[in-house]
Amino acid sequence: MANPEYIGGTILSYDAPRRVGVIKPIEGANLGFRLEDVVVPKGLAVGREVRFICDPADHFAYRIRLKGALKAPISRKKAAIRAIFGGVFGLHKFYLGYPKIGILLLFGTLFSWILAFLPLFAALGLGLIEGLVYLSLSDEEFEKRYLKGRRYWL
Repeated sequence: MANPEYIGGTILSYDAPRRVGVIKPIEGANLGFRLEDVVVPKGLAVGREVRFICDPADHFAYRIRLKGALKAPISRKKAAIRAIFGGVFGLHKFYLGYPKIGILLLFGTLFSWILAFLPLFAALGLGLIEGLVYLSLSDEEFEKRYLKGRRYWL
């Protein structure tokens, strides 16, 4: 999916506690979505116009952008660079939308002097390995595993 085609639509409903919702595309049947797939959820409301990518195989919307929201799509190469050079601080986890894991890596690194730098070397190695894994995957496989599948680790 080198250049995915975005489709327009409107939010019909969403359930914040269950973290799911329904989008009515301009053409076709309604599609489900997860709140995790909304690029910037601030301002999400029923009736709000959105743009999204649709996977016809599972009738779900992904990479949902509120109309007017400006944010670049997640890039496999950018994630890899962040993992290789900033993996020790969890930069790739923040970039992929996993802030809890990113905070865990960040605090592990910041307080690694307490534990004789063991977490620092572990985080450094893990970041390097994850960066190499990201680079070894195709764009489609990267999106399937880490964006649609919400996979935290290798």
